[in-house]
Amino acid sequence: MQTNKTMEHSRFILAGLMGWPVAHSRSPNIHNHWIAEHGLRGAYVLLPVDPANLAQALRALPVLGFAGCNLTIPHKVAAMALVDSVEPAARRIGAINTVVVQPDGSLAGSNTDGFGYIQSLLAEVPNWRADVGPVAVMGAGGAARAVVVSLIEQGAPEIQVCNRRQARRSNWRRKSAGRCTPCHGKNVMSHSQAPPCWSTPPARA
Repeated sequence: MQTNKTMEHSRFILAGLMGWPVAHSRSPNIHNHWIAEHGLRGAYVLLPVDPANLAQALRALPVLGFAGCNLTIPHKVAAMALVDSVEPAARRIGAINTVVVQPDGSLAGSNTDGFGYIQSLLAEVPNWRADVGPVAVMGAGGAARAVVVSLIEQGAPEIQVCNRRQARRSNWRRKSAGRCTPCHGKNVMSHSQAPPCWSTPPARA
């Protein structure tokens, strides 16, 4: 006998995690657990996609019957230019981690990394506050962008972004028009009371 849940979700829905490499991910175990728990008809699968094939793979989602996908390294930044629309928060972050296929087949990009990061902190330390002092972020990839934006929105007075790759550190400096500068060593970027390092500098009056 069908439950109300299964009747409401009679269509088999596909979703997945797109990345390169992606075989190590446990995301299918997590999502398929909740799919079964809630009586949904669907599956969450791994989608190993070489960066050279990213555009083709994203455009294939509606054709293959996917409701959408999550994105992981190295696709979070590159995918922004390939989807049809990007939510304002994701555009501010400069990366997307979720693509949803719209009813007309178009692709909408969003980013849940920052929200998830803040919620994970609050789950462990309910009285945590970002505005009590400096914060260090390890890494400078797409997820780090989301974390930095969320920390700024939470009122962090100073954010130090630490990264081991010179090229990526230089990229942050370039996109920030010099607002990000090294601090406490050559592989650390400091970001104090300013818009995200990769955002367009505000217009001058």
